[in-house]
Amino acid sequence: MQSILTLLSQRRLAAKVLTLLLIVLGLFALTQLPLAEKPRFDMGDGTITTVYPGASASDIESNVTSKLEKELLSISGIKEFNSTSEAGVSSIDFVLNSGISDSNIVYQDIRDAISRVSDLPAGVTDAPVLAIKKSYSLDFMVVGISSDLPYKQLRERAKTLELALRRVDGIGQVYPIDLRDPEFLISLEPVQLQRYGLTVDAIAQLIAERNVLISGGRLELLKDNPELITVAELDDINKLGDMFIGFMPNIQLKDVAGDISNTFQKAEAFGSLNGQKSILFDLRTDESADVLATSAQVRDLLASMEVQFGNEYKLGVGFDLANEISAKSDIVRNNGVVGLILVLVVLALFLDKRIAFWVAISIPVCLLGTLALLPALGQILDVYTLSALILIIGIIVDDAVVVSDKIISLVEAGQPIDKAVKNGVKAVLPAVTASVLSTMLAFIPLLFLPGNAGNIAYVIPLTVIVALCFSFLDALFFIPAHLQSSLSKGKAIRSNTNDSFKFVNDLITWILIKRKWALSVALVLCIGLGSFSYKQLSFLFFPTDGAYLIEVGVETDPELSLDEVWLGTQNLEALFENTAEVASWYGEVGTPSSYWVISLSPVNNRDRSAEDIVAEWEAAAENMAGFAQVEFDIDGGGAPVGRPVDIKVVGGSDVGRNKLANDLAIFLEQFEGTNRVSRDLHDSQPRVEAQLQYQWLNYYGVSAQQVGSLLKYAVEGERISRIFNGEEEVFFRIGLEENDKTLAELNNLNVRAADGNLVPLSKLIRWVDTTSASQISHFNGERVIRVSSGLDAKITDPIAVFEAVTSTFSGQDYDGARLVAAGQILETAEAQQGFSIAILMAFVGITILLLLLFDRITETLMVLTVVPFGIAGALFILFVHNQVLSFFSIIGMIALIGIMVNNSLVLIWHFRATIAELDKGNVMAFIVAGTKSRVRPILLTTVTTVVGLVPLAYGLGGYDNFMSPMALVVGWGCIISMLVTLIIIPALYAYVLEWKIRYEREL
Repeated sequence: MQSILTLLSQRRLAAKVLTLLLIVLGLFALTQLPLAEKPRFDMGDGTITTVYPGASASDIESNVTSKLEKELLSISGIKEFNSTSEAGVSSIDFVLNSGISDSNIVYQDIRDAISRVSDLPAGVTDAPVLAIKKSYSLDFMVVGISSDLPYKQLRERAKTLELALRRVDGIGQVYPIDLRDPEFLISLEPVQLQRYGLTVDAIAQLIAERNVLISGGRLELLKDNPELITVAELDDINKLGDMFIGFMPNIQLKDVAGDISNTFQKAEAFGSLNGQKSILFDLRTDESADVLATSAQVRDLLASMEVQFGNEYKLGVGFDLANEISAKSDIVRNNGVVGLILVLVVLALFLDKRIAFWVAISIPVCLLGTLALLPALGQILDVYTLSALILIIGIIVDDAVVVSDKIISLVEAGQPIDKAVKNGVKAVLPAVTASVLSTMLAFIPLLFLPGNAGNIAYVIPLTVIVALCFSFLDALFFIPAHLQSSLSKGKAIRSNTNDSFKFVNDLITWILIKRKWALSVALVLCIGLGSFSYKQLSFLFFPTDGAYLIEVGVETDPELSLDEVWLGTQNLEALFENTAEVASWYGEVGTPSSYWVISLSPVNNRDRSAEDIVAEWEAAAENMAGFAQVEFDIDGGGAPVGRPVDIKVVGGSDVGRNKLANDLAIFLEQFEGTNRVSRDLHDSQPRVEAQLQYQWLNYYGVSAQQVGSLLKYAVEGERISRIFNGEEEVFFRIGLEENDKTLAELNNLNVRAADGNLVPLSKLIRWVDTTSASQISHFNGERVIRVSSGLDAKITDPIAVFEAVTSTFSGQDYDGARLVAAGQILETAEAQQGFSIAILMAFVGITILLLLLFDRITETLMVLTVVPFGIAGALFILFVHNQVLSFFSIIGMIALIGIMVNNSLVLIWHFRATIAELDKGNVMAFIVAGTKSRVRPILLTTVTTVVGLVPLAYGLGGYDNFMSPMALVVGWGCIISMLVTLIIIPALYAYVLEWKIRYEREL
């Protein structure tokens, strides 16, 4: 190995060429890598959506959701699934087990399960849709078009906009909101049906049979081989009205229909864009898209089409992830530039300018080399990758500093340059190798953290590990070759070891002489401050101090119509509009549930936090009439893990489940630290139940299916056929006229009995007024009520809340209802377990590495001594800076374990290498001299690491609520590590040497 390094260090031209090549390749990759918010990964979850127009929540639950859930229960690999059944739609969200080796197999099993459900109601005209979530396929932009013109004209423009959006490079999917399907609506008159002795279902069947387009193949015996086709499409209103539905006398459809109109399906929800009723488009990127570039193209398209459409149409943006990505990337870039400048200044102050130049070149070599390798590793340029690059700006020069310092010290001692390079590399090779490996071993377990948060964090250790590999290559190949070339030119380096760091050396000497007191004070501080800080800190998965999204959910009176709900929510939208920090928003207004997503201006551009804004909105919403419940939720970013406290009340009886949910909500409202408590209400809505008279059904030979279908046709209407008009599908819907949708008119509708006679509906049913749930939720197939809340991270955390809930409600009987943790409670527990394993793996790996390096337990344990001191110090720093134990601050602590070990192992290795100089009669002289010889590289590596992280830690170029705490932990941890390395480690090593000397004398 040594001979290879010696050979490589002599290749000065090759070193320069390879250095330049890495920089060029990295710059090229920088221009090609797409920029996104999160790394690419499979989120391991998805949604099954089934549309059943006109169906009630209970109908959806019974005839759609439960059938699909029954099949999902048979699939292994699904961790849990949650469903919502509400008017017209069934939605089932599922999550896969994190240990699945191939999620595509489970996805295919889910598709097969869906296809096995063959008995869905006839009203479900489209098969259930499975949408699999990828980190890059989430909505990145929501745009819309609004106008005061009639819906038909607005829709025509919206269709044009939709086609244009689908053609934009980078857009993978476009989901419209309130873009209703065109329909031929046939409104029948009950009086005319009675007059001619017709039934609704018979007319529906006749239309479906009449509206056909069938190809019969080619007539090969005829000239030109023509195609034979049967055309009987009812492609306009006149053809439809003139269609014969009876003979003797001749009866046409228009004779029994009060109106046949060319219209659109009934609105299920209205889109809202910045307060305007709009047709919205939820845009998703494809895998290779650059979000910023795609967003710019969409905005350019909107601007050009707004000019094309004219002043009567307004095109706008309700949500644009590019704004947040741009803000975050600006924060990362600005902090990175500031950190890089500070590192360069430190190198220039501490090192000879020739040496400082090549050590500084290590930074772009390692960073750009890492960027050049990212595409081959399947990665893109996301915010977390950029932050990881900043994290290591100071770290990657450590090895270069250690190698160059050793070479310089040998040159200062009088060795020839070529010999100094050779001996310097040889002397530090084991220590540098071990230090790089120890840092890698700390980061490697982070590659295997579970859940989506682990998938997001994956790029951080990956980026650091790759950068460390380039740092190792640079330190042992490039730097020696560059220094040999550079030092051979110009004036010689004069020794200034005795003059440099005089104050630091004198202070270290004084403290080491009083080592007993130093060790005692350090131990007390470590245990005391560490324990105190840990007890004061709460754990919050993703803090909301940098949040830029607020989600608002509203439940209104189920009796209100969609238009009435729209009018009722205008006060809420006015609240958004009058808030200065709101940049844009969009929503979907439905009955009884509506929701909005509000984008705030970047956190560094506003004085108030999302928490402050929500507190103001909550107070204002209390005075707004017409809302059963308004729930404000702050999206902290990161993995989509839900509200901080999210608890499901599952199973049992309806009474028991409701009582437990009510008691839980009251408990959370009174619990210190929780806020914005919310409980699923799903208020009952009025329902008229058609109670079947089974004796008469049997007597007339009429089935319950006939009666139910007739009522569905009559009230909501039913799609019975479709045509393609050259651009899109047009559906046929049959029903009654609006003024005929009364119980009296329904009673007069006829059903065809088994003997062919007509039976009035009034003989078969009795009307009963009841109520039904407006929305029904399930958890793994059981009915569920969700109770959730926000919390004040300075007071409590999700785990503490759930432990208190469990302790309070354990042993109480609520008719079988039980509590199940969800959201951040579940993710936090999973993360804590993952972190515990990661810390253990890192610690064991580093311990084994040190044992291999030193082959002694005492020296290994001595190096590991820095770890508890560093962790205790990091906890204290978080406490002092009013931070919480967040996901990324803990990642910083794990990373710190590897970084802290570096300086101490290099120092211990130096003591071992110079042990021959030990005067057994004066151990402290040996310890002080050895420690002072390492002051310059240790101080320099610490300072470069710290100044590289200070901008990100304190937000000098903009504050990031995820990465700044991590930088804070690593930066201050390195300072504490330096103090421990220069004081605690030498003091302990002195005691060990003295003990060995006494032991040898006794022998």
